[in-house]
Amino acid sequence: MSAVMGAINPITLARPSPDEEPLQDRLNEALVRELVMTAKGGAIGLLGVTVVFWMLVGRWTGGLVAALLIGLAVVSAIRLGGSIWLDRGAVRRFPHMRVFHWLAVVCVLSGLSLGSIIVASCPHLPLDAELMLLVVMIGINSTAMVIFGASPLLYLCYVSPSFAGWWIIAIAHPIPGFEHAFQAALAIYTIAMLATIRSVHRALRNKIVLRLQLTASLDELRDTQSRLVDASRQAGRSDVATAVLHNLGNVLNSVNVSATLANDLVSRLKTDGLAKVAALLAAQGDLGAFFRDDPRGRKLPAYFAQLQAALERDKAAAAGELQALMRNIDHIKIIVASQQSHVRPGGAIETFEVHELLDDALKFSTAACEQHAIEIVRDFGALPRATLDRHKALQIVVNLLANARDAVLDNPGSRRIAIHARRTEPGSLEIIVEDNGCGIDPDNLERIFRLGFTTKATGHGLGLHYSACAATELRGKLTARSPGVGRGAAFSLVLPIDVG
Repeated sequence: MSAVMGAINPITLARPSPDEEPLQDRLNEALVRELVMTAKGGAIGLLGVTVVFWMLVGRWTGGLVAALLIGLAVVSAIRLGGSIWLDRGAVRRFPHMRVFHWLAVVCVLSGLSLGSIIVASCPHLPLDAELMLLVVMIGINSTAMVIFGASPLLYLCYVSPSFAGWWIIAIAHPIPGFEHAFQAALAIYTIAMLATIRSVHRALRNKIVLRLQLTASLDELRDTQSRLVDASRQAGRSDVATAVLHNLGNVLNSVNVSATLANDLVSRLKTDGLAKVAALLAAQGDLGAFFRDDPRGRKLPAYFAQLQAALERDKAAAAGELQALMRNIDHIKIIVASQQSHVRPGGAIETFEVHELLDDALKFSTAACEQHAIEIVRDFGALPRATLDRHKALQIVVNLLANARDAVLDNPGSRRIAIHARRTEPGSLEIIVEDNGCGIDPDNLERIFRLGFTTKATGHGLGLHYSACAATELRGKLTARSPGVGRGAAFSLVLPIDVG
């Protein structure tokens, strides 16, 4: 378009000769007399602008050709003072408006205001042999009408759609002697329309390409989102499975200790002595004389009494270890079942005695603590009954005790773990597990609850993370405090008494 405009800008406006003025006046009067525009409920203005151009820079004709562009603009009634009958006097009130034909075409195609693109002015409004009449219909909801009378100037009239609205295009009959100029004007108009169609087609094609690209991008984003959701679910399952394995490891440690102690008890049973006594008795012919006269026989009753006492002790110890083993196995079953519970809103809510829960947690840890000469101190006040997920709360305390046990293992001196429990404000209780172990760096007091964070050489950073998450699920809170490295640590678990 810029190249075309550059070729047309040098055009100058020639003043009509006196012989042409009567013809212009007649044409002027005929055009303005027969153009009446109305619209529903609105005031509509009519602006006439002369479009002056050289036909293909003088190749087809050397004469000056002009066309009248009638632009219809809907404006407010206040500005126009109502509908305007455009007569000859009205035309003369617009004597200083001129626009090059290509800019006028741009105006028509773009829907811009004519006044915004007027680039020059002249003292007259020539109508040198009218060839073409373009009437752009832009009204309220496209209801504006252009009424043509019985004009002999109308050579061709048709309606054409445009992206800027509907156009009514009327081609006036060429005045004799200007047929070539008429054809040139029609050719210029056709070129302008083709350029417009090409521009619109290019814009639509670009929009279609962009929409296809956006659709492809949207599909790709949806696929990515689906993969991320699947990956998130898999990661969630992996986290749950890892936490379950960690909790199983803590309980299995107690199982291993109980099984080892039970095995030691069995290996210490006095079965060898019984075999010797049985062989001795089998060799005697007269058992009465043997028990009465033989010194060995007289010692057997005392031996049997001692053996009975030893067996009773070993039996009681073995029974205790077996009970602990069974409790640990039951807890393992619960932990395994909890791997499936993550797809449900929560675990089983039950009412229980808090001190019984603490006793069970200590039973899981007592054997391992005794094996490593760790002193356990119990400090329980008057504890209430609680209504919440018992097994989840139990697992938190078991993990805290296991963490404390690991913290004191490297102590060269005494190894001590204390568990305190008390009712705090109404509706909540606090369980504190403290130790005199390796302590915690102040910078790590918050980081220790993150998944994967650990300061242990063989740790995985799972137990405290699980415990903190479980405390949150129970509507509680798990915190840690420590004076520093090598000075012990304390973990505080605050839980509501009733989450039902």
